[in-house]
Amino acid sequence: MPTKIVHQNLEFAMTDPKAQWEKVTALNIDQNLKLGPIYSYFLLKDPKCFTFVLSRYKFASKMLKNKKRIIEVGCGEGIGALMLAGETEAQVVGYDFDESQITYARNNLLKPFEEQNPDDRGRLSYEARDFSKDGEAKSAFDGLVCLDVIEHLPRGEEELAFLKNCRGCLKEGGVAIIGTPSLHASDYASERSQIGHINLFSPDRLVPTLENHFSNVFMFSMNDEVVHTGFDKMAHYLITLCVA
Repeated sequence: MPTKIVHQNLEFAMTDPKAQWEKVTALNIDQNLKLGPIYSYFLLKDPKCFTFVLSRYKFASKMLKNKKRIIEVGCGEGIGALMLAGETEAQVVGYDFDESQITYARNNLLKPFEEQNPDDRGRLSYEARDFSKDGEAKSAFDGLVCLDVIEHLPRGEEELAFLKNCRGCLKEGGVAIIGTPSLHASDYASERSQIGHINLFSPDRLVPTLENHFSNVFMFSMNDEVVHTGFDKMAHYLITLCVA
């Protein structure tokens, strides 16, 4: 004889769906975030790329979960730094050399963040700074994030100065998450990426380059949203965990 299954919450099961949905939407916040031109481009022209970027910041947030002070170098429009502030309890500062992007982040992300999280006021900030020329105070942070930046720097002195400043701002034992598109995937990159990516790294060049600045470098591969330890020559993206 079949067993009669009774819903755990009969009252909920019999509720009018529209009335129940109105209870859900009542919890919404009366505030909208405006995307900047870069992320608007991704969402309208290449939506999957938008999810790839967010997944990289999710990985960084997990790796830096217990850090106290996190710096993002090359924060762009600031969504990554916003995620870091939301997923950790750290003091987070985002730097970028493009003043227009910093202005966007302050006006469109920072204000809503502080209004919705008044207890966290002052925990997230954005600053215009060229990190290859003007680094941060020595040992000021215990976590660093730098995603999709080093491929835009000319190989040589500027790349060297940038990585030196990244290492210099970290305390001993601090952790840096540094990610960049793989050279091996460049044939499949968009026209936009091919124009901007002037210094792509292969796995074989990335690790020793970072080992010149950090005591330990652990490299992971990424394909789409997935971080893995598989064959790095087939990775679309390289993401490293570097220990100062």
